[in-house]
Amino acid sequence: MTDNDTFRNWFRTTRKEAGLSQQKVADALQAEGYAFSQTTVAKIERGDRPLRLDEAAAIARLFGTTLDVALGLKPGDPNSLAARQLAGRTSLLQQIRAVIGAELDGAS
Repeated sequence: MTDNDTFRNWFRTTRKEAGLSQQKVADALQAEGYAFSQTTVAKIERGDRPLRLDEAAAIARLFGTTLDVALGLKPGDPNSLAARQLAGRTSLLQQIRAVIGAELDGAS
């Protein structure tokens, strides 16, 4: 199952468990500045319309959660978005330190 499938299934299930219609979700997302209609929500749930990252994040926030949860990732999971972002930042910092260190060594 792809991340898209996982998110769509989470979205549909969570919406229904919350007792919200597709129209209510569309209205809430419109209030956040997204051009959503009931049809848009239905297409997303069926996989007929792709989601932008900002839309997926807005949907997760609407249900009071994060993309990690919507994608079925557990806290501390090394594949979580937070863990991958931290690893990327750590790698970037290491590269910056190496460049600065090399420049300082060359200046001595």
